[in-house]
Amino acid sequence: MDAIYWALAASAGAGAIGVARLATALTRRHRRRRALEVPASVDDPTRGRPRPWIIMNPSKHEDPQAFKDRINRKAKELGIDHVHWRETTREDPGTGQAVRALEEGASVVIAAGGDGTVRAVAAGMAGSGVRMGIIPVGTGNVLAGNLSIPDDPEAALAVALDRNHRAVDLAWVRVEDATQKTDQPAEGGLRLAARAATHPEATLQDEAAPASSIEPRADEYACLVVAGMGYDGETMADTDPELKKRIGWIAYVWAGLGAMGAPRMKARLTLRSPVAPAPDPLGVGDQLAGTTLDEAGGAPAKAPHSPADEITRVEARSVMFANAGEMKMLVLAPDAELSDGLIDVIAVDAHAGLLGWADVTWKMLGQLIGLRPINLPVSTGTVAFRQAKGASVTAEEPQVCQVDGDAIGLAHTMHVRMQAGALDVAVPAERTWMELLPG
Repeated sequence: MDAIYWALAASAGAGAIGVARLATALTRRHRRRRALEVPASVDDPTRGRPRPWIIMNPSKHEDPQAFKDRINRKAKELGIDHVHWRETTREDPGTGQAVRALEEGASVVIAAGGDGTVRAVAAGMAGSGVRMGIIPVGTGNVLAGNLSIPDDPEAALAVALDRNHRAVDLAWVRVEDATQKTDQPAEGGLRLAARAATHPEATLQDEAAPASSIEPRADEYACLVVAGMGYDGETMADTDPELKKRIGWIAYVWAGLGAMGAPRMKARLTLRSPVAPAPDPLGVGDQLAGTTLDEAGGAPAKAPHSPADEITRVEARSVMFANAGEMKMLVLAPDAELSDGLIDVIAVDAHAGLLGWADVTWKMLGQLIGLRPINLPVSTGTVAFRQAKGASVTAEEPQVCQVDGDAIGLAHTMHVRMQAGALDVAVPAERTWMELLPG
């Protein structure tokens, strides 16, 4: 009898998980479909066909010319006689090349590389209204996954030259009170330099310009996936590039295991124009809650705040700011939407060593099937969220900071602001359920 009871319970549990996974998948599909714009051509109006520029990271290929030849052949199949190629450099990973491609009349600019290359090209494209395509190459490709762009380069090229597209937000990130600099160039500075070179007569924004400006500051980094400080920064800084080439994204997991000893940070978190928190009468939900600055009565912040801003104190292993919600093998931010103009702030904490990290891991895995984290008073691991139009975090001790997988130094403070709908990105057409049925 006991065996039958447990079998029925297991079947019911499996069924509930299956329903939750189906509901989660349908919800994400609905979000993507809703974000699709009316299909539009990427043709150059003077030629009647696309004029594509491809910005390629040559370090991602053992034979860059072979990759170019493969893409050129596919382009000819699609009716494109000539593809303009530009290669990234260590000094400029794609931003300046994108600015120059726009000046040279590109009707579509395609980033061929990992998330770092895509981010750099996006910084040059932001606000231009010109179509951007993505050919995923490398180990990350998290943004491409969130946009359902295929991994096959030829299929991705076909998507980039097709009619379907959607608006994508871009976050701008900068750090303050740095105690250790980085050699990673800020895309804001690269964009300003490239624009100054092409339009020397124009007066461009300087580093002290207000954060509300569309043009970035010279010290701002572009972010399409996730930025953060603490544990995630340590993980990205400790990831071995050679190991990443050999085993792919699993290298991040290996580095993450080594970074679990990162100390907890005590920090001041400011949410700018946050979305109202969900009701939580039991106090066990997954919402970050703060006090409005008018009520906080603390020392004034360095930058002006609106009355709707909130401030709170957090103790966490990591504070992250996500634009994309789905990572490799997990859902990091279940409410994240690439076209909502909001950043998803995430605070992750773990107590009691490996037990706490196991609790965090189960909460993250639960989000794959639509289960929201429950943070009980006795929980050894907590995951909390809040959406806002911008945010800042200041830690008492300097923390390793990262943007889209690239470490950007050791600093006390990180600021994030959103540029809503900054990019017009080519995406695959959503297929109906009838088209997905087996032939």
